[in-house]
Amino acid sequence: MKYFKNRKITVLFIFIVIMIGISFNSCDELIKSKKLENKKSELTTQAINENKNEAKLLLMLSKDNQEVINLTKALQEVINKDSIVDLAKKIEETHVQFAEDLQEVATDKLISIPNYAEAPLNKSIVNLTEEDKFKALNKLKSIIDNQLFILNKLSKTSNSKDFKTLIVKADSKINDSLNKAKNILNVLNTNS
Repeated sequence: MKYFKNRKITVLFIFIVIMIGISFNSCDELIKSKKLENKKSELTTQAINENKNEAKLLLMLSKDNQEVINLTKALQEVINKDSIVDLAKKIEETHVQFAEDLQEVATDKLISIPNYAEAPLNKSIVNLTEEDKFKALNKLKSIIDNQLFILNKLSKTSNSKDFKTLIVKADSKINDSLNKAKNILNVLNTNS
């Protein structure tokens, strides 16, 4: 009988040891699961913040781009020299194409940017003095500079292939627009 009692105690002891081991193991799994869940949550938050930054920069680019288009349209109406009008028209065409590229990338990324294509022309620029024309051209140059700055910032913050492609495509065209704006300023300065 003693043997039988010892056997029951031994089996009970082994059973308790096994249950303690299982509970420690399940606690360990629970801790690992929580850590994994926290890491996933952190990565999701990081991705959301990155997407917010990309969207914000894209909206800033879009707004600046529309200002360039409006300024170049207005300048085409008030500048009398054909070569300068042609440069302004080329700047406008470049930025209209850039607006289409921005809209395409925004649509692919589910980012809503306003469609500025139908924005009314700023008529207040039509009755400008020569000095005001220079100010408008300097503003145009400044806005294009800002676009290049934003593109650079976007290239540093985004890992998106779509944004990288847009940046590569747009950078040289916007630099070209900046050079054309500088050429217009130089031509107007020499004619003054």
